[in-house]
Amino acid sequence: MKRSRLLVMSLCAVLMPHGAVVYGADEALEQRLQRLERRVGHITELMLEVQALKRTNRELQGQVEEQQYALERMRKKQRELYLDLDERLGRLQQGGAAAPVAAPEAQPVEPQPAVQAPERAPGRLVSNAPVSPPADPAQEQADYDTAYGWLHPSKRRYKDAIAGFKAFLIKYPQSDLADNALYWLGESYYVTQDNKSALASFDRLLKEFPDSDKVPGALLKKGYILDAMGKRDAARKMLQQVLDKYPSSSVARMAKARLKHMRTSR
Repeated sequence: MKRSRLLVMSLCAVLMPHGAVVYGADEALEQRLQRLERRVGHITELMLEVQALKRTNRELQGQVEEQQYALERMRKKQRELYLDLDERLGRLQQGGAAAPVAAPEAQPVEPQPAVQAPERAPGRLVSNAPVSPPADPAQEQADYDTAYGWLHPSKRRYKDAIAGFKAFLIKYPQSDLADNALYWLGESYYVTQDNKSALASFDRLLKEFPDSDKVPGALLKKGYILDAMGKRDAARKMLQQVLDKYPSSSVARMAKARLKHMRTSR
């Protein structure tokens, strides 16, 4: 009996430490599992946030693509309008300008006083520009639009356009629209067959605004005018500049067609 009790006590002594070790291992494993669950939870939240950001990015990308498409359509429409107006002006100057040009002949005086008066002292007006009040952007745009509106095929009031663009350049010499105004001033002279004044306007544009997007058009029209004046070699060089420097411009096609016409009309 005494021997059996000793045996049980020995077994308990042996088993109790092992049980404590097992219990401690289970507790540590449970803590590890809890930490893993928390980490998994954080990772899941991050994944959801990443997916949400991806969706937002796709939506923004779609909006950007829509805006780019709309902008490209608007640019295409502007190019088409420009080419249409430019071709109309070209046809008028080459032979169809009799009716529009004859209309202003009813006026007794060729120069319009409203334009010539301020032009007599352009230096004084330009020199006073730094101390003059800043231009009103809205009025500046309105003055430009008014002058440009006279060129519309439904109006064809080219002398009014000349007056408007000349007055605009005197009033707003530092305008962002000055290069456009110079170009359309040259076009207005061109369609009224005042080739000398047209060349002067285009030359001024090329000199003062060499980076303007109107430069290809100015080179094209210089080529047209030089050809009409019988200076065919100079005209070819001018038109070739359009093809060499601005092959993707909207006027390159017209320069190529004019060069072809010049070769076949020898």
